[in-house]
Amino acid sequence: MIEPESVLVANQFNLSVDDFFHPQHQIIYNCIKKMHDSGDAIDFVTLKHNLEKTDLLEKAGGVSYFTSLTSAVPTTKNIYYHIKILKELATKRNIYNLISDRAKTIKKMDGQDMIKLANEVKATVLDSPCVDDLFVDASDITLDTTPSPSIQTGFAPLDSVTSGGLNFGTLTVLTGSPGSRKSTFLNQILANALSLGFNSFLYSGELTAQMALDWFYKTVSNPIHLSFGVNSFGKTIKVTDEGVSQINKWLKDKLFLFSKNAQADETNISTVIEFLSIKKNVKLFVLDNLMTIECRGTDKYEKQINVIKSLKNLAKNYNIVIILVAHSNKNSIMRSKPHVFDISGASEIANLSDYILTATRYNDHDNETTILLLKNRITGLIKKHLQLKFSPDFTPMQNSN
Repeated sequence: MIEPESVLVANQFNLSVDDFFHPQHQIIYNCIKKMHDSGDAIDFVTLKHNLEKTDLLEKAGGVSYFTSLTSAVPTTKNIYYHIKILKELATKRNIYNLISDRAKTIKKMDGQDMIKLANEVKATVLDSPCVDDLFVDASDITLDTTPSPSIQTGFAPLDSVTSGGLNFGTLTVLTGSPGSRKSTFLNQILANALSLGFNSFLYSGELTAQMALDWFYKTVSNPIHLSFGVNSFGKTIKVTDEGVSQINKWLKDKLFLFSKNAQADETNISTVIEFLSIKKNVKLFVLDNLMTIECRGTDKYEKQINVIKSLKNLAKNYNIVIILVAHSNKNSIMRSKPHVFDISGASEIANLSDYILTATRYNDHDNETTILLLKNRITGLIKKHLQLKFSPDFTPMQNSN
């Protein structure tokens, strides 16, 4: 009534008279359709005239109701969404009526009859415009041929095989036996990301915020800001007050830690990831580790599947990099060569991850750790060994390749 050309939009949705619930609206839309098909001008006056000619004006609600419709929706700007809502409600009503009608005879139905009923319900759903939201035409997608943006890890061999670092929108799983220096390796990646201007987040389920920060500070501190001492347990290393002050200035509004007062469950972790990615432009999230995150589900495997799916979706939806630490299983000890399914827990952890890294330290007294790239969904290059050498006097490690 306000914009006659809106009928064309309705035709695209195959909007029919029966899609309207109220009889008055069915009468009005039927009249509009006939006028449009005949090429007649459509406005309030002509529509009222045609309803009067066919003695349908009173059945359409009368002049007062007819007039009120244009004031209820003063613009056609959202006609697409209005028609979509109407069609979805009509689909639900059709399904309800179909099932209600068949319910009277369902006890007498055999297998073929039930399959026919299921197909009728499916056909009704597929005729709904909500299905249009599930796919897009490939030609409508703008192909970005520029190199995929990523966060460099700071380790040249690893960045080389991953085409410049960990790609945005990806989930990385880091596994390895206890004591293989996974946390120190992650501190190096965090430090490199921060130095490149990428705000970051750290969740440590096994360390307090103070302990996690102390470890990180020792990793990134300049040697001149490290103080050495000796106590009854042996050598000690701490960061000087000047070093702490300088690092704090560097980290201000750049590095965020999970609050010790918050419960580390799937909902809270997801919420903080969403908030920080939107409000604080955080691009790197390090979660250490999977076993300390409480997840919804009936058993250990279902819980792990739920959290890994949630993290995968967050990485894709917010175009961020998530690194998740997961323990190795017992089979990894028996195998001579690392495998993607050495991760403890559900196989979906390995299946849904984009990168899988495993850390191995062959000797407790050895100062070297091997990082092996076991899965690389982005470039396909795998089996790349990265040798990391730890100084016996300093916490930071060096890339020996």
